[in-house]
Amino acid sequence: MWIALQALVLTCIAGFAIFGLLSFKAMNRYADFWGQLGVSKERGTASIKESFLGGYFYYSGRNVKNILAGDRTAVAKDLLAYTKEYVNTEAFAKDYETSRQWSKPVPPEAAKTEAVIRQKFIDDAKKGIGNLEQLLKTTTDASMKKSVQNALEQTKQSLKDYEDPNSQMIKLAVQGEQNQYNWRLKDYEDKLKSWEEHTPAGVKALIKVRLQQLLKVTNDVDFNAQLTERYGKKVFVNREYEGKPSEWKMAFRAGKEVTNAVRAFATEWLKEVQ
Repeated sequence: MWIALQALVLTCIAGFAIFGLLSFKAMNRYADFWGQLGVSKERGTASIKESFLGGYFYYSGRNVKNILAGDRTAVAKDLLAYTKEYVNTEAFAKDYETSRQWSKPVPPEAAKTEAVIRQKFIDDAKKGIGNLEQLLKTTTDASMKKSVQNALEQTKQSLKDYEDPNSQMIKLAVQGEQNQYNWRLKDYEDKLKSWEEHTPAGVKALIKVRLQQLLKVTNDVDFNAQLTERYGKKVFVNREYEGKPSEWKMAFRAGKEVTNAVRAFATEWLKEVQ
């Protein structure tokens, strides 16, 4: 439950977001909060870092059960307040941009020209001819010698073809190279579009995207859904729910009260970044 609660809170901002330290003054204001969790500020902040980078929540505090037995909604609000301040630091903005540029797709190399392709074919053919001629000199077996001689003649014929300006083989190779480039370009454009959507320029845009994602995915959580045990694991009786996004399931596990508190916080925060 704690993992689900924490992950639900953090996923509203973090997809590819990365770690940035808060000022000592800001961190000090959360000293009591970390004390309640039973973890040091350093370990708590490191846990957030690992969560943001890994896409899951890592936590090892000693007082988890006590907090869960108390007010989980209050804990969620404290986490949201801390997270909100955290992502508005200059350090976070700088580190996020560094991470964003690091993850930016790299455009494909230009397609090789006909001249480059032709020269490569010619060079390979000449190298093959040299190797075959050397092998022909050292081969004593008659059957082997005949095979090498045939291969040599075929390679010389290929070389002649490659040097022909109207070579169909070269034309096919050029077309194949262009097709490969077109495929790589399309793949790059798709990845670039996804990158721009999931890692927008500026922390404000990132927060907006993450909040919208959170509100969308938790909009229809069925908190009355029944669970059953299957192969030693708790699963939904309604099998369609097993196909729901992980954030939807996190919200279900965190519970209606906590999820509504998170959604209310996210809604108000979204108004600030519109």
